[in-house]
Amino acid sequence: MIDNSKRDKILEASLCEFAEYGYDKASTDRISEKAGVSKGLIFHYFGSKDNLYMIIINKCIDDFFDKFNKMKFDDSEFIQKFIQITKMKYNFFISNPMHYRILTSGFYNAPKKLQKKLELRYSELKQIGLNIIVDMIKGLPIKENISADDILIVFESFTGLMESRYLPHFTEDIDNFEEIYDVIIDEYIKLINIILYGILDQN
Repeated sequence: MIDNSKRDKILEASLCEFAEYGYDKASTDRISEKAGVSKGLIFHYFGSKDNLYMIIINKCIDDFFDKFNKMKFDDSEFIQKFIQITKMKYNFFISNPMHYRILTSGFYNAPKKLQKKLELRYSELKQIGLNIIVDMIKGLPIKENISADDILIVFESFTGLMESRYLPHFTEDIDNFEEIYDVIIDEYIKLINIILYGILDQN
């Protein structure tokens, strides 16, 4: 029989441990000490360090989408919706820096033995993000010679560029990240307008 309170303590301690040390250097000895349980109980509940790590990865993802699914969109235009999602993502990681560290470490510096599982999970998340964009562009007056796939390529490239430019601040100096938050959002708005309306003066 599983003691849910002990299980929750193990998960909480594991979240802290994997966020601080990553998979390779994380220690089940430290996890058991932080959780106040025996090391044997960790393996009894979760089977292995690998399983525990994947459970923590999925917990971080589930926590993010729990927040996302509570978002309420009005009938605002595409740019406002896109920025609303962007703000939610940044705010979530500002409030949950350990989630960010675990996910970036897992997806961009995956332990070899779990690489295939993590790559599959990442591709699933990527597809969810693209599906969200597809839903958002419905109803927009898209030019006839531009397909939905074309738009997805553009926004996938754009979000990848912006995240590679700004998300590292979470690991480098997350305590001061909010100081540049407004600058980031302003740049998102400016560049999305360029994507939608171009760089040439139509007058």
